[in-house]
Amino acid sequence: MNIFRIQKRLSPDQFSQSHGLMRWLYRLQILANAVGGFFRYFVNHLSRMEKVTIAGLVGVIFIAGVSLLAAVSRSADVQAVKGGSIIEGVVGRIQVINPLYAESNPADRDISRLVFSGLVKTGLGREFLPDLAASWEVLDKGKTYLFKLRDNAKWHDGDRMLAEDVVFTIQVIQNEGYAGPLKSAWQGIEVTALDTATVRFSLPNPSTFFLSQATVGIIPAHLFAHLPVAEIGNPDNNRQPIGAGPYQIIDTIAAKDSLNLVANPNYYAEQPFIDKIVFYFFDSEKSLLGAIRSGTVTSASFSVLNDVSDLGLPNIRTYTYSLPQYKAVFFNTMGGSVALADKAIRQALAFATDKQKIIKEAANGNATVVDSPILPGFWGHLPEIKKYGLDFVAARDVLNRAGWRDIDQDGVMEKDNHRLELTLTFKDDAVQQEIAETLKSNWSAIGVLVNLNPVANDRLIDEVIRPRNYEALIFGQNLGADSDPYAYWHSSQIQDPGLALSIVSDKDIDNNLEMARLSSDINRSIGYYHKFQAAFSNLVPAVLLYQPHFTYLVDAKVKGVTANINLGDTSDRFLNITEWYVKFRRAVSDIIETDPGQ
Repeated sequence: MNIFRIQKRLSPDQFSQSHGLMRWLYRLQILANAVGGFFRYFVNHLSRMEKVTIAGLVGVIFIAGVSLLAAVSRSADVQAVKGGSIIEGVVGRIQVINPLYAESNPADRDISRLVFSGLVKTGLGREFLPDLAASWEVLDKGKTYLFKLRDNAKWHDGDRMLAEDVVFTIQVIQNEGYAGPLKSAWQGIEVTALDTATVRFSLPNPSTFFLSQATVGIIPAHLFAHLPVAEIGNPDNNRQPIGAGPYQIIDTIAAKDSLNLVANPNYYAEQPFIDKIVFYFFDSEKSLLGAIRSGTVTSASFSVLNDVSDLGLPNIRTYTYSLPQYKAVFFNTMGGSVALADKAIRQALAFATDKQKIIKEAANGNATVVDSPILPGFWGHLPEIKKYGLDFVAARDVLNRAGWRDIDQDGVMEKDNHRLELTLTFKDDAVQQEIAETLKSNWSAIGVLVNLNPVANDRLIDEVIRPRNYEALIFGQNLGADSDPYAYWHSSQIQDPGLALSIVSDKDIDNNLEMARLSSDINRSIGYYHKFQAAFSNLVPAVLLYQPHFTYLVDAKVKGVTANINLGDTSDRFLNITEWYVKFRRAVSDIIETDPGQ
């Protein structure tokens, strides 16, 4: 090898780009020449044993030189480059890809997060960052917010994003024809376009959660203004979603197993490195796991998953996050079981719930016990909340003191000619079935007759949850980044489209939730939240079971995915999607490395 001959064959630009590598090759050649001269000089004067020793030394030196060169190459700076694709596997099906209606369906929410943008966005540290808004001001002691929009923000169809789009979006949410989950948070807030790039929000009272509200995706007025508000959420009117986010949809939405997204060329911020994201939809986590095993998808998220070290996936990286959500049994105390209207019954059920067994068998240990509706790690959490640990003796004692007895010795408690009976409704899948079977076993042990009612996933929302057609319901709730419990526990939210699934009305709970929201003093808000949790633990409107861990499996070729961050929901795995990449170059060798199949 002659380093100078290589140099002569390179153009000046090529030589400049690869000067680091050439410098090391040059040094290696000098070393090799020196060793060769040494060998030629002494070879005729050495014994056989000395020749073997010298040959071994030369080999060691050569290997060391090659290893040094390889180490230099590996330690070179990795630079992401644009290009490539990923295939994301998701359990569920598309319903409505529209940020005003997507919260209840993870598949819709995932795609909406990539396609639409809000005025602000959440950073990896849960801080609020500019998004469609370049900046904002807080005036009038927290009652007025002024947002200045970016001058280069455009919709996917090329139209400029204007202040009137923001006003239109919020007024849709506030309209009586809107049937989505966001309405209560925006009531009483006045929104005004001061000019084409400035929006003012006037709040009736200061709110500690307003910037979180401002992350809601903005929809284009020029595509929806002609529709009655009640029709905006119709799937037929959302077949070709147009947003302003980093990715845009290139398909017409239909009932199919995949959806293609490409990088938005009009994106106002840093362009994504990954050119294309393909979503594949699956009916179960089992089938999704099979897809990542086979390489059909490059990334997939799971709510329940065993230790992945046993799955035989050496090329898959695992990211595990705690989510601000919980699985619970929600009680209908007004139109459901007569027994569930009695607080003592609900307290007894809480005592007789084996949460650890449920976590072990239903969540594969991939969860944490929950006792409070405000989760640990979120401000306002009350660590000293009353906990109903597993205690069958205490459960029976509560029932007996409330007048319930097994009069005819048939294993079921009775009172005033009423049997202690309830129907437990849940989504018909393996995880919910496991939870339901454990609860039935637990509660039967204290004299409660439990009837199980599995409901198909495609019927659960419309036939059970929206009409509140249940006595006791196993379901999960996602609290979001700000963990505001108002929408989930205030009595004003117990009718659809509200999100309160425990049908109960209590003045203490309502008052403390209202005061916590209105206070601009965080310490005072925390005090109200502590009182809310104390009232909750006494009333037991639900039995909280566990906080799930979220497992995200990603092909090792996909770089930039961030670990050890707090997610507001599962879709927050895409918080830094514009920084992900599958293609890269090393600064020394200037060679692009990537999976040929990407």
